[in-house]
Amino acid sequence: MQKVDLLITSGQVVRSDSILKADIVVHDGKIAGLVEDGLRPEAEQVIDAKGKFVMAGVIDPHNHMREPGITKRETWVTGTMAAAAGGVTTVLEHPVSIPPTATLKAFEDKKALADAKSLVDFGLYGGDGTTSIENIPALAGAGAVAFKTFIWDYPDRAAEFEGITCTDDDALLEIFEEVSKTGLVQTLHAESKAIVQHYTKKLVAAGRKAPYDHEASRPVLSEVEAISRVVLFAMETGVRLNIPHLSSGSGAAVIKAAQDKGYDNITAETCPHYLFLTKERLQEIGPYGKVNPPIRSQEEQDKLWEHLLNGTITTIGSDHGPHLPEHKEKGWDDIFEAPAGSAAVEALLPTMLNAVSQGRLTLQDVTRLMSENVAKLYGIYPRKGVIQVGSDADLILVDMGKEVTIDRDKLYTKQKDACRMFDGYHIVGWPVMTMVRGTVVMRDGEVVGEPGYGQFIARLTPES
Repeated sequence: MQKVDLLITSGQVVRSDSILKADIVVHDGKIAGLVEDGLRPEAEQVIDAKGKFVMAGVIDPHNHMREPGITKRETWVTGTMAAAAGGVTTVLEHPVSIPPTATLKAFEDKKALADAKSLVDFGLYGGDGTTSIENIPALAGAGAVAFKTFIWDYPDRAAEFEGITCTDDDALLEIFEEVSKTGLVQTLHAESKAIVQHYTKKLVAAGRKAPYDHEASRPVLSEVEAISRVVLFAMETGVRLNIPHLSSGSGAAVIKAAQDKGYDNITAETCPHYLFLTKERLQEIGPYGKVNPPIRSQEEQDKLWEHLLNGTITTIGSDHGPHLPEHKEKGWDDIFEAPAGSAAVEALLPTMLNAVSQGRLTLQDVTRLMSENVAKLYGIYPRKGVIQVGSDADLILVDMGKEVTIDRDKLYTKQKDACRMFDGYHIVGWPVMTMVRGTVVMRDGEVVGEPGYGQFIARLTPES
């Protein structure tokens, strides 16, 4: 029998439908077999996973690496070190950068940059807005995994959003029609600017600008209205629509209603901060808890969980989007002066493992929501997202008995001091090893991967 590159022994292998006792054979970066103890081949390297669960690597479908152009906030090196530390083996990066990936040149330039720096594998979103509709076919042809539109304009951050905003419904319909021809997923930031401006104006006039007022300025209504509108557009055009960073159970109900009518092309993603934190957290961490959409009430969170468990929400992402502490600090005096976003990728998997320890989810749920479903939605399955013969050996070892208190000073993200969303949270269940295509990039909390090891992952064609 041929000697293989790697053998992972004695672990419990987690798949979306089962947990089995098997050894994993890895050769040439791929999973070459799942075998019982007596059938182990000879291997160059053996990793003993006794007492651990072996899971498919997490795919983060919602990540902002900030590079090129905004490297004070994050870089592809620091951001993917953070990913590796948290058990994330593939990041799908959204188009916000300078320049955004709304043109073929910007897409190819970012691809080359990330290829030289990323420690984990990566895919890229194309950006589509009113001024870049004609670029959609080329971006799809270049291997974009999805498209992203912002239905607001951002004049104070114009360089980051050039070509990826759309404020007119006629143009948005045209965008949906063009993306539907590619078969790719269309995502967008679903909040109504008009509603947010209305409530923000009223709060400011009343002198209410404390961190806790952020949620009141962007009420659930703003999310529900925007989702309702774009869901109608998706029904009309047939585009595969995914609503990212869903913050409210009320918003999820709109998506559930569409799904119940047979529109299975409409899906949703949420994030750990919406599942585990409520708006009261802003009283503790102030502007460091400011994200858009905002963290909601306990009532909305409870309804969000219902829709996670009933299958309305099919994926979970981090919405990793670091900002500088000095910019966040402005929000203590005026929350509307602070930027929205948080460095979140390192807490993505641990918070969900903690939910397993609490009995709210199973490990099978976690691998389905964070690996398999993501890979299927974005067209990179079965290369990614599953432990089966022929798939990439993107694997994580999880110790469900390991207890860790999240300490922002020990994180890998560049803006660790601004990473306070889950700072101080006690977690039971932790990733202790991360492998990308059979190569260990994190061991016992230490990132050991090399910049540039990560590969670009294009959406697979049906023939692939």
